[in-house]
Amino acid sequence: MTSLSLAALEFLRQAEILPEYLPLLKDPLKLSEKLSKKFTAQERHALIHYLEILPRIREKFGADLICDRLAYEQATAKDISEYKAKLWPSDAKIADLCCGMGGDSFWLSAGIVSSGADIAPERILMFNENMKRLSLPHRAELQNALDAVGGDFFCIDPARRDGLNPDFESILELSKKFCAGMIKLPPAFPENEIPKESDVLYLGNASDCRECLMLSGAFGKGMIRASTIDKEWQCEKSELQNISLETKTPGAFILEPNPVLVRSHLFLSESKKLGFWQIDSTLAYVSCENLPHKYDGFAAYRIIVQSSLSTNNVKAMLRKHDAGKIILKKRGVEVVPEAEIRRLAPKGEKEYILFYTRILGEKRAILAELA
Repeated sequence: MTSLSLAALEFLRQAEILPEYLPLLKDPLKLSEKLSKKFTAQERHALIHYLEILPRIREKFGADLICDRLAYEQATAKDISEYKAKLWPSDAKIADLCCGMGGDSFWLSAGIVSSGADIAPERILMFNENMKRLSLPHRAELQNALDAVGGDFFCIDPARRDGLNPDFESILELSKKFCAGMIKLPPAFPENEIPKESDVLYLGNASDCRECLMLSGAFGKGMIRASTIDKEWQCEKSELQNISLETKTPGAFILEPNPVLVRSHLFLSESKKLGFWQIDSTLAYVSCENLPHKYDGFAAYRIIVQSSLSTNNVKAMLRKHDAGKIILKKRGVEVVPEAEIRRLAPKGEKEYILFYTRILGEKRAILAELA
């Protein structure tokens, strides 16, 4: 079970969670026996559920906040929330719609006030209790997000498991009540459905595009933006649509764009500036003959050799270059990297990066090393 009832959450809100219980998670029988001396079966279930995720709650939020597994998984992480908090005016009053446990309001600057709204009483309890624990002024009320009265600013995090809930059309209508807002969308949400005047902002890190935001109203300038928190890129939507790269065989280096650059397609505009070309018109691997002094947003690898994707040729290539430990990266080729590495069973001494990809439409293997 990934969620807890209102009664279970109310119990957790009032219960004293003793640190001595955490080490006993490795011994469920002993933990259950210790808890049974003090708590009912329903209370034990709630405590065990909470204790199992408490270390991750502390790691993600830096405090012993109240939530269940589902709310924890859906809540915005601290680094993303802190970044978004800087986008608000210093004295903003924000309607935090579909507020959940409060992740988008935890790290707002002093002077910014957030009013939460959610249709789930369980989430209202979490939000209000967590704000008390963090000594923050924000409070939430039980309310349908679409009934919000409007005002200056809003943010909304709609449910995304089976399509958006509320649906996107309703959210667009809702946005008209506010001067500006942030709408959290799935990273793969179709950009052509987002109004041209709104900004689209992709947030992530070196390994993943974690969030997509539509910035509406006064926040929108018709830009595509991407950020890894410490580095940002942007381009006008109309300009990006007209950018195409030369496509040809790899030079001395193959470069892998950061996931936010891939998802936003800003790897095209950045590659154009840096003189990179694509090795296949359908893929986000680019190449160059000489690395520029700076190439922020790209991981660069020096190409050693390439071959066809036949197993015999790949194995021969690995043997010839004494490959032992390899990391397999792939685009345009359906393969499970871990299983493929086991199948290739390299036995050499050297470490390499092995790319499975397409070059001008042909499937190829590229052996490379970090530049």
